[in-house]
Amino acid sequence: MWRQATTTPQKLAVINGLLPLTASEFLKALIFFCGDEDEAVQKAAVDKLRFTQSNEIKKLISSEIPENSVKTLTKLAGERRDSSIIISLLLTGKLQRNWILEYLATNDRVFWNTLVTHRDFVEFTLPQREDFKTLFSAISDVLLSLYEEQLSYFAEKIAELESKEKAEQPEKTPGEEQEEYEEEDEEVVELEDTIFDFPDFLTSETAFDGLSADDMLEQRKTIAEALRDMNVGQKIKVAMLGNLEVRKMLIKDPRKQIVMAVLGNARITDKEVASIAGDPSSSLDAISYIASNKSLSKSYAVKLALVNNPKTPMKTALMLLETIRMNDLKNIAKSRSVSNVIKQRAAKKLK
Repeated sequence: MWRQATTTPQKLAVINGLLPLTASEFLKALIFFCGDEDEAVQKAAVDKLRFTQSNEIKKLISSEIPENSVKTLTKLAGERRDSSIIISLLLTGKLQRNWILEYLATNDRVFWNTLVTHRDFVEFTLPQREDFKTLFSAISDVLLSLYEEQLSYFAEKIAELESKEKAEQPEKTPGEEQEEYEEEDEEVVELEDTIFDFPDFLTSETAFDGLSADDMLEQRKTIAEALRDMNVGQKIKVAMLGNLEVRKMLIKDPRKQIVMAVLGNARITDKEVASIAGDPSSSLDAISYIASNKSLSKSYAVKLALVNNPKTPMKTALMLLETIRMNDLKNIAKSRSVSNVIKQRAAKKLK
């Protein structure tokens, strides 16, 4: 019956116990809705689950629960410091390694010792073993040693992974510049022989000067419509030449070539780059490119934004953390948005 609930009021009615459900079905509904896209539904379901025994929750964890519910239950396991929930979530096949790194912000050694000595969990971490080593080293050297000992039992599987990773890396010719950021194959758009004559409202930085709030809104609509009618080649060109409003819109484009063109715009400011670098909704391409480009990442504000962005590659964030000032380190150590690894390292630097 509860599965037929599709609207927010219907879902909240289920969560608030207004439908005649058995205890088991009610708990299934809570587990299902704790990953709902509607924040009100998700919060209501999580609040109810906080009063539910872990053993009861584990009984109903199965591969049919939504991926977002697995994510929410991962956070709940961290709050409760209950490693058995994580083991149950492993069996769904939907648990993601990054969720462990980002959401299990606990120094509880019993919690981690249980996981590190569980064969399925250790095998699950193998593709990101270096990130987990960093996490465990921030908690204690003993935990790191225990994890490394467990890894030794997977030497053959690790060798296979390393061989596969090496085979997937593109061959580079001698003298080719090495960068962390690697371009993926993408359709090439030729621009050299193409001339585009863009209107001033797309290229002039003073296009909004003197306009009222209503006129600014209309101007933004005009810009959005103009961009929508352009082909890829035109968008790339205007991304390189466009004004602030154009850059704001095109940095969200799903095509990497256009995003790279925005970042290559000669008029882009450090403030803009910092805003892009700190925005979790920015594409991974944009984040990685900013982090690997010395010119774009030279500003302290950009470095700080990258450290605080959960999308920034772990190794890069840890490297940039070394440049962060003491007051900012304090905020990072308390942040709920950065990964546990970053928080632990920031706290360690404060000691």
